[in-house]
Amino acid sequence: MRRAALIGALLGGLAAALPAALPTLAQDGPKRDALDWLAGEPMTLLDWGIARLRNDLDVAAADAAAAGRSTLGRSGVFYRPQDRKIVGYASFVEPAANRTDAVCVELFARVVSALVHGAPLGSGGASWYLESVFGHETRTATRPQDLGDQMAERVALQITVGPRPAAAFEDSRRVVCTGRLDSPPAGLALRIEG
Repeated sequence: MRRAALIGALLGGLAAALPAALPTLAQDGPKRDALDWLAGEPMTLLDWGIARLRNDLDVAAADAAAAGRSTLGRSGVFYRPQDRKIVGYASFVEPAANRTDAVCVELFARVVSALVHGAPLGSGGASWYLESVFGHETRTATRPQDLGDQMAERVALQITVGPRPAAAFEDSRRVVCTGRLDSPPAGLALRIEG
């Protein structure tokens, strides 16, 4: 009997104390200053490489649009941790008649050409470019010997050819082509949406 009364008293006290403790449990402690937190976070070569790739892609996509008949909608780069891929993307606005596989492949080639411009000619241009974007300026003993090749496997470029955002509800047809920076035109994955 005493044991049941003791357990009941403990559970009753716990039930009364739990709602009062919940707001405290939900807080992270004292409020952290955003700038202090940002200043204390280290920047990795992955972060730095993604930022450099984003900047290069913005310029390359703008050049590709200016060289042709397209309007650049948006470009950027993000990291997908679930499959350890870095994805660069560029969306171009085209009239419905120009939203074709051929135009998507042409824009893909223009963007890649602008990105790897200045790389050694040949099949290793994408690897050389990505090694320069994601690596140190000097080689270290811990650096993978095949850094550029590994990055070429992990970096994908996705080009989308679609309508103006204001017209997307009326005509949502888009063509998307995706591949590595060293993919031949026949190696790109093509899909039509909408």
